[in-house]
Amino acid sequence: MYKTRIYYQDTDAGGVVYFGNYLRFFEKSWFEHLLSLGISLPDWERAGTFVMVKSVRLDLKERLHYADEIEVRTSVVGMKNAQFSMHHEVLKEGRTVAEGETLMVCVDGSGKLRRIPAEFKKRMFNV
Repeated sequence: MYKTRIYYQDTDAGGVVYFGNYLRFFEKSWFEHLLSLGISLPDWERAGTFVMVKSVRLDLKERLHYADEIEVRTSVVGMKNAQFSMHHEVLKEGRTVAEGETLMVCVDGSGKLRRIPAEFKKRMFNV
């Protein structure tokens, strides 16, 4: 879970959060989620496994404005071979104002697909 406030830099000329900034909120949340499970992406990278975003889906339900406080919840919802999916929910005052999903892939240093490390599966799904 990631909590933050909407800053002026997050908004467009109309004072509404620019859609691309939701992806930043998603990224911070999934990084914090992995850390909470004891998964360190920098450690993985040193060992030769990198995580990249393959695709993103975003569904905006309600506008966010400057100074709003939000909470972003992230969970892993699927995993297969070299890819895994994360669901994100953005809440304001307990209401879902946006949600989305990122499809992530694991690659080696040259960008070739690499199976998800066993330690990741174990920490995520107790497999």
